[in-house]
Amino acid sequence: MVNRKKNYASVIRNEGFSYIEVLFSLSIISMIAFILPGVFGVFSQLKMVDVNLDGDILVMDIIEASRDAEEIVTNGRDTIAFETERGLEEYRYRDSRIIKSIDGKGFITMLFDVVEWKISNDEGAVSLKIKTNGEFDETIIIRK
Repeated sequence: MVNRKKNYASVIRNEGFSYIEVLFSLSIISMIAFILPGVFGVFSQLKMVDVNLDGDILVMDIIEASRDAEEIVTNGRDTIAFETERGLEEYRYRDSRIIKSIDGKGFITMLFDVVEWKISNDEGAVSLKIKTNGEFDETIIIRK
């Protein structure tokens, strides 16, 4: 029979959390739980100022095209076009949508649910009135 000695030098100590550490972590969790409903209440009252971003993008695009335009061409009813370095940028009204194309290619729908698209061509300026079923209602005046 073999006699084996037990080694008591390597005693494993189990160090758990102390009561102070537990109380500290519980106090932090309770502060977070107390503050969160108030934070959610503040953010729930915030609203977007303008929800019709498609209309804003269309207006910015038309203004940019008009700034770069060498010539503005309209047919007086449903089409306005700008002759720019990129080519003929054309915006037309079809089936309650505004569609953009460049040199007759790449037809992109810029705005849906359009109920009014009115082009007024005067000597010094072109007026473009755009209105949708939603909240979008803009008049753009472009000098020639």
